[in-house]
Amino acid sequence: MPKNTHVVLLHAYSSKNSGDGLLVDLSIDLLKEAFGEMTRVSIIAADPASFSQYSDVHPAPVLAEAGISRIAGAVSMALPIGKNSRARELLRILASADLLVGVGGGYLRARNYMEALKLEVGHLLQMRAACLSGKPTVYLPQSIGPSMPAKPLRSHLIGMLAGFSCVFVRDDRSVSFLACNANTRRAPDLAVLDFERRSAQIMERAEKARTSVAHVAFVLRRAPKWSMQQRERYETATQRLIQRLRQTCRISFAVQSRGRGNDDLAYYRSIGVDGDLMSLKEMLATDTPDFVVSVRLHGSLESVLSGVPSYHLSYERKGFGAYSDLGLDGWVVNAADFDPEKVAATILTPGAIRNFWANTSSGFERIRVARERILAELRAARGS
Repeated sequence: MPKNTHVVLLHAYSSKNSGDGLLVDLSIDLLKEAFGEMTRVSIIAADPASFSQYSDVHPAPVLAEAGISRIAGAVSMALPIGKNSRARELLRILASADLLVGVGGGYLRARNYMEALKLEVGHLLQMRAACLSGKPTVYLPQSIGPSMPAKPLRSHLIGMLAGFSCVFVRDDRSVSFLACNANTRRAPDLAVLDFERRSAQIMERAEKARTSVAHVAFVLRRAPKWSMQQRERYETATQRLIQRLRQTCRISFAVQSRGRGNDDLAYYRSIGVDGDLMSLKEMLATDTPDFVVSVRLHGSLESVLSGVPSYHLSYERKGFGAYSDLGLDGWVVNAADFDPEKVAATILTPGAIRNFWANTSSGFERIRVARERILAELRAARGS
């Protein structure tokens, strides 16, 4: 096994969004498990200052810029990548690496033309640099594929990904999108992969918890770019669910993200939730709820990793894939169209907490196998 492997971790966003911060932490843990504790990991991030706990962090071209600088950066993407001043520093960092790794997540998608532009001038720039570097490249579990009709972008994305060592995807729609690429592999979300490794700790915490539900914490966010009808259904249903659970439970609200364009606190204020709100991490440690209802996937997964069951109101495909991998298909619904009475009944049913953990433990062996497969692919790519 090579010593002191140097890995460049691409596409990091911001730890102000605790879900994205968790993905970076889990990626680094996985890399050190694959190559040893002395592994050097250089992080390319849209918000490098937010990763102050790491010493080797660099700004992502265009994405780390703001205002006029970001607009100028977008315009400069017309230049060949080797002549682009914003990309030259990235290319220099990649040249010193033994392996390039794309952090897990959902950044290689686009629901509209604005998101497609952000994908093109931000994340695809990093991908083009990876291709140009000639370094072995592995992408950790992703949701991939623009849902909008943009054939050139889709073809370009598929073509670049085909040239990498291995691309892991975390849901069946992404598998279908990349069906023509022989290097595509289905695997659970990074946070799900951490479950089996920490299963004894998770179950130990779970066994110490109350068996009845008296305190429910909500992790809410503003509805994504749905139709007006979907947004209205989502907000009406979540308010009804809160009111229903409040009849028998103490209700708390936790913040999962404060990042750019992802300010959960602002959303809470808009729906009349006032006062000081804890981060979910702090609440799990100091005012542990019996159950978490989370619209953010990594709010649900962070809760379960802490030994707290979570019902997930999913707003995109990654949530259904992750909960299926965990054996929790009965604990996830479409956030844009769910019955709050049924969700409340599931949470409040006698024995709900016990049943939740029985379902979760059934998926641990499948997750262990998937984790070993990813570690093997990382090591094989590094050795190539």
